[in-house]
Amino acid sequence: MRYVGRSDTDVNSRLRSWVGKDSRYKQFKYSYATSSKEAFEKECKNYHDSGGSESLDNKDHPQRPERTNWKCPVCGA
Repeated sequence: MRYVGRSDTDVNSRLRSWVGKDSRYKQFKYSYATSSKEAFEKECKNYHDSGGSESLDNKDHPQRPERTNWKCPVCGA
C-alpha cells in the first residue's frame, strides 16, 4: 500500500486523512518544498518514480494547484 500526495494548505489535516489509527497506512515519509510549484513537481516525480496508478493507491495523476497551468515535468500532463 503506497500513496503519493501533497498539501498546498494544511499538511496536518492531509496526513490525518490518510495515516493513523483507523487507516491502513501506518507510516509516512515527507520532504520539504520551497514553493507550491516545487511541491507539485516533486509529487509528480515521486508518482512516476513509484509506478503511477498501476503500482500506487493513487487513482489519478497528481493535480496541479488551482489557478495554475503548470505541467508535469515527467509526462507533461
